[in-house]
Amino acid sequence: MTVYILLPCYNEESNLRQLVDEISQACHNLDYKIVAVDDGSRDGTYQLLLALSRTYPLIVLRHEDNKGLHEALRTLLLWTYENAGESDYIIMMDSDLTHDPRYIPQLISACEEKEADVAIASRFAEGGKQVGVPLHRVLLSKGLRILVKITLGISVRDISSGYRCIRSANIKKIIKVYGCMRFIEAKGFDVQLDLLFKLVSHGARVVEIPFTLDYSKKGGRSKLKIFRTVLGYLQTILRLKRFPTGVREAS
Repeated sequence: MTVYILLPCYNEESNLRQLVDEISQACHNLDYKIVAVDDGSRDGTYQLLLALSRTYPLIVLRHEDNKGLHEALRTLLLWTYENAGESDYIIMMDSDLTHDPRYIPQLISACEEKEADVAIASRFAEGGKQVGVPLHRVLLSKGLRILVKITLGISVRDISSGYRCIRSANIKKIIKVYGCMRFIEAKGFDVQLDLLFKLVSHGARVVEIPFTLDYSKKGGRSKLKIFRTVLGYLQTILRLKRFPTGVREAS
């Protein structure tokens, strides 16, 4: 079993050395590989990734232009589709230091011990918390949780968490069902809901583990635009409600 840790990177030069070192320490007992995509960064992110790849088990991918989180995740997940085995695990996490790598072994253990296909690092699970998170983000997360439960029937408490462990077999399954372009249709931070809904719709079992999101550790400026993010989530919820299995009528 290999663990693939996926890092979408956009202007993360100031964070990556510390992050990769912390991943290495957290995963020292695991067979792991880090797969990072530089999404058209304007700083030295790509050059630093190449330098780190000479020391750590790090595979570097690159977008010449900035395409956004959804395309960065598409590139990373399609890479695992081609390269990861059915029994492997995929870790999705942010590169801004707010996702502490020490939770990686706990996420994997949660999948194995509870026979789950997806484990989410959750601020809202019992024992989880958030520190220094802006009020508008707190309200957005709580409102989203209620809306998604009512409209889509998903009872996950931390819908928007991007820190997840997913069995490779389940990622391969939704890519086969939806195709390379439509397994991700969202175009913003709502990509997390888009992926989760499709995984659950095709049999994935989900658990959550308590996690502390500490915004005081965040490196760089937030890339979340509140109005655009709210609109994106609403559009994604409406689309998923209308086409719950991804089936479209022929045009």
